[in-house]
Amino acid sequence: MRVSTSHMHNAGVQNMTGQQSEINESHNQLSSGKRVLRPSDDPSSAARILDLERTVSSVERFNRNNDMARNRLSMSENAMEQVGNNLQRIRELTVQAANDSQDPQTRGYIASEIKERYEQLLQLANSKDGNGEYLFAGAKTKTRPFSREPGGQVEYHGDQNSRQVRVGPGRQIGVDNSGFEAFMKVPNGNGKFQAYESRENTGSGVINVVDQSVHRIDPQYGEYRLQFVEDDYGDMRYMVERRHDQNNPEGWELVQPPAGPDGQPPAVDQLPEYAPGSTIEVEEGVRVQVDGSPEQGDTFTVSTSRPQSIFETVHELIGALEEDGEGPHFRNAVNRALGDVDLALENVINIRSQIGARLSTLDSERASNEAALVDLQETISTEEDLDYAEATGRFNKQLSGLEAAQATFGRVQNLSLFNYI
Repeated sequence: MRVSTSHMHNAGVQNMTGQQSEINESHNQLSSGKRVLRPSDDPSSAARILDLERTVSSVERFNRNNDMARNRLSMSENAMEQVGNNLQRIRELTVQAANDSQDPQTRGYIASEIKERYEQLLQLANSKDGNGEYLFAGAKTKTRPFSREPGGQVEYHGDQNSRQVRVGPGRQIGVDNSGFEAFMKVPNGNGKFQAYESRENTGSGVINVVDQSVHRIDPQYGEYRLQFVEDDYGDMRYMVERRHDQNNPEGWELVQPPAGPDGQPPAVDQLPEYAPGSTIEVEEGVRVQVDGSPEQGDTFTVSTSRPQSIFETVHELIGALEEDGEGPHFRNAVNRALGDVDLALENVINIRSQIGARLSTLDSERASNEAALVDLQETISTEEDLDYAEATGRFNKQLSGLEAAQATFGRVQNLSLFNYI
């Protein structure tokens, strides 16, 4: 078999070029620390790595969503904390205003501070996050949620929805808060029923709900009336009526004491006698306490609690301080305000607890995501990372092979008959 000189040269060059290519591949692996640099290096591992990296990207996106949700909910929680602080101060001022040492002038000063607190409450209700979106507008985050109308009432323009953000593979969480739930939907009275006096009363009677009751007024009636009547001896007695026809202002029926067999009310001297500070049960489990000295014909109404905004509660309190300032109407207004403010504070605590629960959920999801990222990175490392000991040995072996090929080629290329002629 004859071997030409050109064939020997080509074979030698190809051998050295191939080994140089293998050395370059090993060098790239050692410098990058990765075993799989392109899909052709290990197709099955490359596909697995690509799938794992997509999962890592998803988990990192969940963490970014988590950070956004945490920032927004934390700002909401801080705003509600300040709302609670303002309401607590309003309550303290209300108790101070109820003190007999105050007069209409000093109560006017107290009303001035409560007005400032009222403005702060409205400002907090319209709080924004760092992106300029409103915190308490529900899902309508670009809409200013609260506005004060010309008549002084505050209107809500948001909705009761919440945007859901995915913070984990199977977990979504609401990042918005409904201002309606936080500020507008607060029950008045004791949360079950409320009591108020007639503006036409002439006596000094003051009514309070008894908070230990857990009963609601029978929805079939919804409203009771406590009426005071003076007997022939000048003693004050009372009777309890309930409205049996909601569409008829005069549709009242006697409950206590019950009417006679002929449907007629009993004589005045048969009515229960009133004692200041006594507790009167208008319906089973629904009790009120009346202090002071009611006059003939004075009435008080006990009805089912209704939703009332925090702003309405404070606005009515300011009006009582500025307009009445003293007397039984002022006392009744202050008593109602104290009860309503207490329920508003309870609602603030409830909203804060809901936000806190969501923040706690974010913490647990973040911890779960971080653990998943560690596992995913370890799996990727197993598939992708280089075994430095094996690669270094292989690289040195390839260098030795290239050096031997170069030395052999230098000797073989001189094997020509022309060198001996």
